[in-house]
Amino acid sequence: MSTESRVHERCACGSSHSSYRADYRADGASTFTLEGTRRVYERSRPFRIDHIALELELDVAERRFAATAELTIVRVDAEATEVSLDGVGFDIARVELSRGRGKWRAASFVYDGEVLTVPFARTERRGVLRVRYTTKPRRGMYFLAPDEAVPERPLQVWTQCQDEDARHVFPCHDKPHVRQTMDVQVKAPPGWFVLSNGERAHNPRQERAGHYRYRMAEPMPSYLFTMVAGSFAVIDAGKVGELPVTYYVPTGKEEEGQRTFARTPEMIRLFAERTGVAFPWSKYAQIVVSDFIFGGMENTGATTMYEHVLLDERAALDISSDDLIAHELAHQWFGDLVTCRDWSHAWLNEGFATYFEHVWREHALGRDEYEESLRADLGAYLSEAGSRYRRPVVCQDYDAPIDIFDRHLYEKGALTLHGLRLELGDDAFFEGLKLYLSRHRGGEVETRDLMRALEHKTGKSLERRFDEALHRAGHPRVEVTVEYHGGMLAVTAKQSLDAGEAPFTFALELDVCEAEKTRPRREVRLVDEAVKTFALPLPERPRYVVVDPRLFILGSVRTKLPADLAKNQLKEAPTARGRLLAAQALEKRDDAGTVRALGDALDDAREFWGVRSAAASALGQIRSDDARERLAAAASAKHPKVRRAVIAALGNFKATSVVVLLEKAARNDRSYLVQAAACRALGATKQEAAFAVLRDMLDVPSWASSVMAAAAGGLARLRDERGVELLRERTRYGVPTRGRRAAISALAELDQGRATRELLEELLHDHDPYLRVDVVEALVAVGDVKARPALEARLACELDGRVRRRVREALRELGQKGTKETRRLRDEVLELKREQAELKARLTRLEARHQDKPGKDVRKSVHKSVPVKAGARAKG
Repeated sequence: MSTESRVHERCACGSSHSSYRADYRADGASTFTLEGTRRVYERSRPFRIDHIALELELDVAERRFAATAELTIVRVDAEATEVSLDGVGFDIARVELSRGRGKWRAASFVYDGEVLTVPFARTERRGVLRVRYTTKPRRGMYFLAPDEAVPERPLQVWTQCQDEDARHVFPCHDKPHVRQTMDVQVKAPPGWFVLSNGERAHNPRQERAGHYRYRMAEPMPSYLFTMVAGSFAVIDAGKVGELPVTYYVPTGKEEEGQRTFARTPEMIRLFAERTGVAFPWSKYAQIVVSDFIFGGMENTGATTMYEHVLLDERAALDISSDDLIAHELAHQWFGDLVTCRDWSHAWLNEGFATYFEHVWREHALGRDEYEESLRADLGAYLSEAGSRYRRPVVCQDYDAPIDIFDRHLYEKGALTLHGLRLELGDDAFFEGLKLYLSRHRGGEVETRDLMRALEHKTGKSLERRFDEALHRAGHPRVEVTVEYHGGMLAVTAKQSLDAGEAPFTFALELDVCEAEKTRPRREVRLVDEAVKTFALPLPERPRYVVVDPRLFILGSVRTKLPADLAKNQLKEAPTARGRLLAAQALEKRDDAGTVRALGDALDDAREFWGVRSAAASALGQIRSDDARERLAAAASAKHPKVRRAVIAALGNFKATSVVVLLEKAARNDRSYLVQAAACRALGATKQEAAFAVLRDMLDVPSWASSVMAAAAGGLARLRDERGVELLRERTRYGVPTRGRRAAISALAELDQGRATRELLEELLHDHDPYLRVDVVEALVAVGDVKARPALEARLACELDGRVRRRVREALRELGQKGTKETRRLRDEVLELKREQAELKARLTRLEARHQDKPGKDVRKSVHKSVPVKAGARAKG
């Protein structure tokens, strides 16, 4: 399952023996475990479900369906006397039991609206349970239709059952460790197409009438069930070996579909080669639906994708859907073929799927792209860990399974696999994965199963690595200082630790280059204390020292390097990661030599785009006139990702010439994402001239409303009160969803008044769960405790676990006294820091300009030219 991440949205945990707790509190963050949360243990399974035969008759006009489900039940517990099935919101007409041979008898039952319980005599070893019912589901199955505000919405019906929403569609044991084969028959409107799991029983005459049948011969968990019905264009991608590959897209989107999914066959071949296991199902289909509640869902053999996976020609300039496609495809092995026993180990599904995005990127684009995408994932995880919470990846303390589908599960899980691959080596790592998949094929796994497979292949003990990375909350937070004195290179690693927190243990890798035009040598030292210093004898001052050159440390690493070493590293390090780290290290140095070195890296068209982007960002942080000039000169860089970074960095300057450049990029650039970056940068300039541009860009159509969303964000950063009404207008239903969500967030940032709070309270009841999450976030940003009753009312009726979690967090945050005042003071401090940085840059320039004029009081001239009023802060 894919949730929000990067440009696209990625897909929708605990160990009882672990000594670590999920309520570990992070600096600047709250505890993960909310009040009243109970540890989750797996329930008993006295009966097994071997097969489900399901008949669905869709009533599209009424948004409901009638169904008959026949479940083949097999006894496991000799003493059990009743079968309990998950099933929510059913209007049950009849329940029957059969011992076979088609003889049915009425069965008594108890149904409380959530669980169906049927007596089962101890003498019965197996039987078939038939349930006839109708339902108008609120979860699990979704009916789409156009309306007055959204006339272009198609007629569609689709399911989304992860994490435990299959129970809204058919009676089952709705847990990942229960597998069954399925036979599905669907009656849809005539002329519609229906997709489900498994082999399709082709019958053209019946299918023209809307009758489809699928047989899933291999057992699968209930959450991987899919049914999609509607009108679609078919793209036959041929076969990979004997495997048929097909894409289904909205009619008229065939070109975008071919462009988007074209690399799927190569991905299938790569993943089979890397895992040593052939694609495990009889087909692979990808179908694009509207208004999907996740980015993608890895239903067995038939992935569902949201509409933004499709790329038009302009979007494809610097956006790729390959990550999302690779993610869902990887799940066919990790999650579908081998499934986590319970959700506490869901990183075995999501961490692997996320990591195989990087495996594909490395294959298709090279090692630099692989390391750059890992760096982005590390940033996403660290952001959540630093601002929201830290928790163990394997964690049983949650209210709903969706609570743990977060950056820890996806990104930290993937980074853990990257670290294991580095430690074990490619051959041993992938051989270990082959053993893991083969040993547990068609079964359920826990984290220790992966560890045992890797240990079996390598003979290494991996307990410490698994314990610290997966069963312990947090990560190393280390500052590495590099110094050279008297023939000795001194490297000090200092860990930041909370009270009572034990130091992490990790290998510190250093690439030390001793002479120009020579390859660096790798030094590895073990860090297992809060502060540890290493001394390396070197007869001459080194050219450079790259700290953590392979991203081996799963944590935050800050480096302090001498300026000359950092500049040499930027120019000479053999890997893009090494040069990128140097660019980041130089961003706090405001001198002509640093600006020149960064500017040269930015201008080098042969350099990897990630390094050039890091150089642009560093120049933006320096904020000097020379830095601005180097950025302005690069504003038309050919590579759109470099151009985007340059435009974003220019937002740190307030010169009129910068606004002109940004307006040109916002209105005319070929790349949607460069346009979007220009809109955000215009807001950051705080210049009045930016308002008219942002107002116009609010209504510019673009892929996934990316430009509109950025224009809304730009208005919030601009702090111009005229933006309030513009944003308010775009929070209404009918505005493209992503733009609407951005307007909601921006409105709360720009205006914290009563009218905004009341508007947000109304929007809490919107049908879109992503939007409801944004509304909750916006109410927290407004900071008015009077929103608590509306949030409590929403919580009482909310079914979506993502929204419930965020509402509970919001109620906790709004319950803290001084929330709004604290936020106001924080904003003031940030603005004052920004002004201080600008003053420092001006001071440096003036000192350079007056260095030949002794007696001139430069600081006095600065204070005269830039008066700073006490308490000054941004308007609004």
